[in-house]
Amino acid sequence: MNKVTPIILSGGIGSRLWPLSTKSKPKQFLKLPFDSKYNIFEQTLFGLKDPKKFNKPLIICSEEHKFLILESLTKFKISYSDIIVEKISKNTATSVLLGVLYSIRKIKSEKSLVLPSDHFIPNRNYAKLIPKNLKKNKRHIIYGIKPEFPSTDYGYISIKNEKQQISEVTKFYEKPSKGRAKGFINKGFFWNSGIFLLNNKTILSEFKNYSPKMFSLCSQIVSELKRDLNFLETDQTKMKNLPNLSFDKAILEKNNSLTMVKFRQSWRDLGSWNTLTELSDKNVKLDKKVRIINNSKNSNVISDKRNTILNDIPNVVVVAKKDSLLISSKKNINKVKDILQEKGNKDICNFQNLFYRPWGHYETFIDSPNYLVKKLTIKPKHRLSLQFHKFRSEHWVIVDGVAEIRKGKSKKTLKKNESTYIPKGVVHCIKNIGNSDLEIIEVQMGKILKESDIIRLDDPYKRTKK
Repeated sequence: MNKVTPIILSGGIGSRLWPLSTKSKPKQFLKLPFDSKYNIFEQTLFGLKDPKKFNKPLIICSEEHKFLILESLTKFKISYSDIIVEKISKNTATSVLLGVLYSIRKIKSEKSLVLPSDHFIPNRNYAKLIPKNLKKNKRHIIYGIKPEFPSTDYGYISIKNEKQQISEVTKFYEKPSKGRAKGFINKGFFWNSGIFLLNNKTILSEFKNYSPKMFSLCSQIVSELKRDLNFLETDQTKMKNLPNLSFDKAILEKNNSLTMVKFRQSWRDLGSWNTLTELSDKNVKLDKKVRIINNSKNSNVISDKRNTILNDIPNVVVVAKKDSLLISSKKNINKVKDILQEKGNKDICNFQNLFYRPWGHYETFIDSPNYLVKKLTIKPKHRLSLQFHKFRSEHWVIVDGVAEIRKGKSKKTLKKNESTYIPKGVVHCIKNIGNSDLEIIEVQMGKILKESDIIRLDDPYKRTKK
């Protein structure tokens, strides 16, 4: 049997779960539901363990998340086909098309299993989704979920025979109004799980027919992918010219050759606070030191504040995380996505103080006009670039791990509770020479405290800018 190529989509930011899910660390990289051992992206990877049925997974992601993805793959020593980085996110139609084009050209596979990386599926096993007569099956397969309530967040599938495990799709409807959703449930329609088993040659023909411009541009993009470290980078200009279309709108709604298979495994889309709070305790502490007092009926509190009290306010969700606070009725909590998309509010979702780099990540604690305080976390055997700054000096305090510090022409080793000072203009570098993460508190002093004030002399990651 020919193997299937899994295409994992990891490009969204999960704005309906703001402020827990952010641009820098969206929901697929969070350990959800709460108290999970692994993040949702890792859970997705673990469902693809059958080497007899699957090729190594291909991952499509955004620029902001590529190092998070590589971190998970490296941590669990998971082999993968490649990581395609979309310089500009253009919705799922582009992601699927790029993945299928690469799959058929480079991996030579006939079938692709498209998987979102933000679903909760306990004890997931994607091998169970692959039919035994895979070679004979020429139609695309959509995996349908029996609806639990009239949701406006999912596509709906109408099939010929709702009593059968496998049935021909008569119509696909993308995210209807609540009134239509109620009617769809009464008629026996199914939710679209977002998981698809695609015939690669057929889907390319359909893209060429339904969206010729998208097909042409994506074909060029895949032909011109450029290697950068562990990633394949897309052309930013061509990505900008692509239409912003979901796979459902671009293909499924226009397709008359679809089969639906009932998804028999437990499934939840972790796309809303209502779903997430149903799967969690009434109160969730985002830090061990947090104390929550909740004297309210049917209300949930998720907080990282040392002391949090909610008194006599029923049917609400309260989420407090770092500099952000969300308070909403449960009934209208999904409207937070609309609020964040309003003109003047988009910077709220884009705000971040956690930044990922090839060597690890850093988190900003204080950002004032004349000084900046942040924590650097450097992975074992990694280092920063050899660099200097024109406008700032830096103070470093080692809080955990062992560092090799190069300052000017000298080198020395610093351990926990030791520090050093880097004057403005002095060439310097930090290297983690220990076997665990190196953590450093950095205090920057100067009139210009921006990443643009980094002049790199030697960079192991071949970056030309920050």
